[in-house]
Amino acid sequence: MLRLALTILVALAPPVFSEEPLARLQGIGDAALEERIYEILGTSKAPLSNEIAIRRELRTAQDRASRFLRAQGYYAAEILAEVDETGLPLLRISTGAQFALDDVSVETGSGAANAIARNAIERPADNALTAEWVLGAEAAAQAALENEGWPEAEALPRDVVVDHAQQVGDVRFHFRTGPFTRYGNVQLQTRGWRPAFVQRLATFEPGAPARLSGLNAFESRLEGLTSVRSALVSLGPSENGDDIREVNVALTPAPRHAVEATISLSTTEGAGIGASWTRRNLFGGDESLSLSGELATLVQSLQADLSVPYWRRIDQRLVLTTGLKSEDTDAFQQNEFTAGVTLFRELTEHLDLRLGALADISRVTDASGERDINSLRLTSALAFDQRDNPLDPQSGVQAALIVNPGYSFGDAEAAYFQTEIRTSTYYPLSRHLTAAARIRLGSIIGAAATDIAADQRFYAGGGGSARGFEYQTLSPLGPDGAPAGGLSVTELNAELRWRGEGRWGAVAFVDTAFAGANQTPEFDNLRTGIGLGLRYYFDFAPVRFDLATPLDRRSGEDPVHVYISIGQAF
Repeated sequence: MLRLALTILVALAPPVFSEEPLARLQGIGDAALEERIYEILGTSKAPLSNEIAIRRELRTAQDRASRFLRAQGYYAAEILAEVDETGLPLLRISTGAQFALDDVSVETGSGAANAIARNAIERPADNALTAEWVLGAEAAAQAALENEGWPEAEALPRDVVVDHAQQVGDVRFHFRTGPFTRYGNVQLQTRGWRPAFVQRLATFEPGAPARLSGLNAFESRLEGLTSVRSALVSLGPSENGDDIREVNVALTPAPRHAVEATISLSTTEGAGIGASWTRRNLFGGDESLSLSGELATLVQSLQADLSVPYWRRIDQRLVLTTGLKSEDTDAFQQNEFTAGVTLFRELTEHLDLRLGALADISRVTDASGERDINSLRLTSALAFDQRDNPLDPQSGVQAALIVNPGYSFGDAEAAYFQTEIRTSTYYPLSRHLTAAARIRLGSIIGAAATDIAADQRFYAGGGGSARGFEYQTLSPLGPDGAPAGGLSVTELNAELRWRGEGRWGAVAFVDTAFAGANQTPEFDNLRTGIGLGLRYYFDFAPVRFDLATPLDRRSGEDPVHVYISIGQAF
């Protein structure tokens, strides 16, 4: 009975699989080549006791090795496949010589096209006839044709003829070029946009040889418009044998209106909700009008922004702004009206320049009493952004240098110079772990803090500065003991962010900050808070829930503060 049970258990037990490669190799003198063949073969999945499966894998291994060696130029390689004395698959390989490249030619049906395609092909440095070189040379020749007036060029089957006696091979590439083409005028086939605006976005001049890359770049630029969901750029038919062909543009509009909402909650800054409404393509040139409002414990505001892309230049955007804001904090109470204009210039892919002017009319109530303080400011910033995702960065760097000269008048008069340096960096430590750090330094020169509008002074403490402290409390205090705002600010933040395979993540953080009465940033009085947080990741951004406490808690300070918001802290 025991013997029967053991027999049944052995029969039902899963087979033992080998961790060996699909086949062992013999006869290859080049260690690097041998390693690459092993990578191509993969590992065996056949049970050690299944001879039929082993022989099937042996045939697979022989076929893979043969294909790979031919692709590497070993056209005379000999492969003997057998099962060795241990019952395992074995390949005995004699690679022979690697064939060299001899003659290279191109056939397009046009002498000019032949020359362009042939000139784009470079011989390999070692002159080896490999499949990688053949495919790369064909792609280079096709790209040259596509970008020199034959945008519809396509590759046809190529000829590779090897001479076993001489151990060399000839390659002849074949292409169907289609007609030689020059750009015609841009024809917009969709209503809703000004034709002149779309034509101005073209990346080419009419009459120039058509380039596939130029058509693709034009299409990509159109799809970058906020009012466009998708774009199709194509060449029209040739008329009367002329090589000029119109460039047809068909656009699919994005939704004309967009509505967004935000919500935030913290024990230091209270609760808040915000909403915005955007009207896209206002005048047929991708302009957008945005109306936004915020209703929060500390701030209530209404703002309107008109954005005009490609203003006078392809790389410029003009934004007109106006708004009303009422802010009531422990530091001050301020009602203000603002109006301004900002010009954004893209200098490189990651670097842009911002120049603007802003007028501000404010009524301020602070430790100095109630006053009317108005200001005119010139705003400028040089901003660098190489983050992989602005809402949830995992790698990259962001930095900005801000310089804002201003003049205040009314019940207080002063000329001043406000500067800030901000930078944040993100470094992936592993697949699930990211280190993030942020530095902010600011200074105001030329005026006393009480001579400028309250919201233009520097403050520290709270969710956007140093978690674990009351909003704005890490700032100089006025005669009444309330924060009065300073002439300098220092903020240092560090986070260790973990995200699992699903939607949940966690954060450990350290925040250090202080706003000082001196014009230069102060480091002696820095206060530090530490904390932990949870993240729930939606497709667009994470929702964060943070708990923070001050390291050196003083009398009257709460031991724990809570912050809930959308997006990472920085």
